[in-house]
Amino acid sequence: MRIAVCDDDRRIREILCREIGEYASEAEVICFKNGEDLLHAEMIPDILFLDIEMPGINGLKLAERLRRNGMDAVIIFISGEEKYVWQAFDVEALQYLRKPISKTDLKNTLERAVQKVQSGRGENAEDKPNMMIRYKGVSEKVYLADIVYAEACGRKVVLHRLNDQVEYYGKISDLEKMLGGDFFRVHRAFLINLKYVVRYGAEGIALKNGTVSISKANYPLFVKRFLQYSAEKASEVKIHEA
Repeated sequence: MRIAVCDDDRRIREILCREIGEYASEAEVICFKNGEDLLHAEMIPDILFLDIEMPGINGLKLAERLRRNGMDAVIIFISGEEKYVWQAFDVEALQYLRKPISKTDLKNTLERAVQKVQSGRGENAEDKPNMMIRYKGVSEKVYLADIVYAEACGRKVVLHRLNDQVEYYGKISDLEKMLGGDFFRVHRAFLINLKYVVRYGAEGIALKNGTVSISKANYPLFVKRFLQYSAEKASEVKIHEA
């Protein structure tokens, strides 16, 4: 579990990170001194303690941007003022803690947040498999079944979906290890979703939204795997019909 603390007051930031680390010893706790650092961080937290009054982008605006970017972390606002309390819940905050924060309030709120994260994971266990990508400060959840094919472009991976595409910095080899049996690496630059194959030949593979190259070495392996995949899906249909 990843827990982030974003507060421009160094003393409060250090106290919160230390105490959170004591209460949630197995969690990764990361501190940020301002909203800009958090926006550009590679880390996507499960729980976020967020100060409201900060220089630059304040906590409320930051939370709105993070929500628009797809971040579904449990947000806990911290502030020395009560005037923001109603605005805080516009971004589905779990709690609004007044400074100075007592150890009891912090512990109780953290326990609630952890339970909410764990409960959410349980509810999503049967949801469609997905991955979170981050590019230019924007995070997005990508459902694996929606990926038609992935393309390696320098230091980036481009995920082609039926109607659009998204990209992120990474290696296609790492993506290949994660995606599993419905995907096949047909070329050093292309990883395809077998369910979107329309036709194929030694010269290339036609997918629902484009054509990709296939290496000569991989072609026999691809044909074998695709026929196996097609037989597996046909078997599943027969079981469901029965």
